[in-house]
Amino acid sequence: MAEPERPPVQAVVFDLDDTLYAERDYVRSGYRAVGEHLRQRLATVRRYEEYMWDLFLAEQTEKVFNAAGEHFGLNLSDQQIAELVEVYRGHSPAIMPYTGVPDLLARLHEHYRLGLLSDGYMPAQRLKLEALKLGRFFDQVLLTEEMGRDWWKPSPAGFQEIARRLGCPPEACAYVGDNPAKDFVAPNKLGWRTIQYLHPGQLHAHTPAPEGAQPQAVVQAADQLLAALR
Repeated sequence: MAEPERPPVQAVVFDLDDTLYAERDYVRSGYRAVGEHLRQRLATVRRYEEYMWDLFLAEQTEKVFNAAGEHFGLNLSDQQIAELVEVYRGHSPAIMPYTGVPDLLARLHEHYRLGLLSDGYMPAQRLKLEALKLGRFFDQVLLTEEMGRDWWKPSPAGFQEIARRLGCPPEACAYVGDNPAKDFVAPNKLGWRTIQYLHPGQLHAHTPAPEGAQPQAVVQAADQLLAALR
């Protein structure tokens, strides 16, 4: 027996990091902010951010500030490391949307309700959205950190809440993300459409997906995304 035809998509919800802009650009911007903070605090001219960026390119993303402190002999205390984390998360990032993203969102908003559902620490996520100047396209924005850490993906809570806010049943919602390890777990279970939007240089796009968490479609261009939604 043929499966019943699914209703048309009414709402499209996007992830933020590495879906609408390049996350590596945010990392580099944050390292510059931390480097400038250290130069002002220590009255030096050392380019700390260059060392941290080299670590990132070598795929070291944990305890980068600790490693920089040890490399430069800064003897940073735990409190000083925490201060650098605050500088990183609280800086105004120098980031831009992927090419074509504003036009894509404008086209989509003519036909669908649009939402943004993103994990990540605050105030960083809010500052990213402000820097990208994309907020005007979204009917609803849900940054899960504001609801509590247990709302982070792969929790279904954020998906259920934003669907409620958008006024759409789950079978009429689509989620567009980048990370198969977590982005599509909950929406697949809830009956959403799920689409992975690939861009060059994404950090997590090739992370293995848990069973049942693969995206239902994979696209690499705006026209392909529009076709997948249809």
